[in-house]
Amino acid sequence: MVNVVRQCDSVCVYLCRWMMCLWTSLVLVLSLTPTLISSIGLVPGVSLYEVVWDHSETLAESILRSSSVLSGLQSGHLTKHCYVNFLQQEALYLHSASSTLEAVIGRLQESGDVRSLLQDTLTHYSSRNLSLAPLPSPPPPLWLQFSLQSLRSVVLDEPVYWLVALSARASLRSFLVEELLNNRPGPRLTPETVGDALFQEWSKDSLKEVTWTRRFKGVLDKHQSNTDMYKAINIFRDHMMNQKSFYKAVDCEAADEEE
Repeated sequence: MVNVVRQCDSVCVYLCRWMMCLWTSLVLVLSLTPTLISSIGLVPGVSLYEVVWDHSETLAESILRSSSVLSGLQSGHLTKHCYVNFLQQEALYLHSASSTLEAVIGRLQESGDVRSLLQDTLTHYSSRNLSLAPLPSPPPPLWLQFSLQSLRSVVLDEPVYWLVALSARASLRSFLVEELLNNRPGPRLTPETVGDALFQEWSKDSLKEVTWTRRFKGVLDKHQSNTDMYKAINIFRDHMMNQKSFYKAVDCEAADEEE
């Protein structure tokens, strides 16, 4: 009987040790997995752009559901005052981002498709109607401070990560215009309202971002073998969070009450 008990104790000790070794190995594998995946890279045929977008798509959906500007565009009840406020805030960001982008491009030594796209993006930002941008009152809005801080945080990184950061805004606009065009009510029998005209103006402008999104995707996918996937995911998501703050800051009800 004593021998049986001793054998049982030995088996229990062995099982405990085996389970501890298994658990330790599992923890080690999990801790090394990001490094291993990062060193191996993406599976052939998988797009880096699609991966970073997939990790932020729920954010885009949240922006679509929560933005009073987008709600007004979809319903046709957006006021001219709120729309102008939206354009002013966006122009303020584009103006500030252009200054940062111009500085980093000036220090960039290499040429090629990355630099070319960065330069074209700067031209695109600078061509917007900056006359709409109000002079920022000190201090600038929090959403703008965070957005510029995020953009400047990638200045010392490889230029491809600048494209990751800049692609977030274009990708969001592409997603939003597609969703609103597909889900907005059909043509009205009544005369076109102010809200309808504003939607046409916004959608025409936003459809241009579809082309920009394709360009970002093409260059990012071309350079994905030299890009840290996890870093790209985090940078893209960070800038999507800033876009969410921007859309939340443009409150149509508050803007219309101030009119």
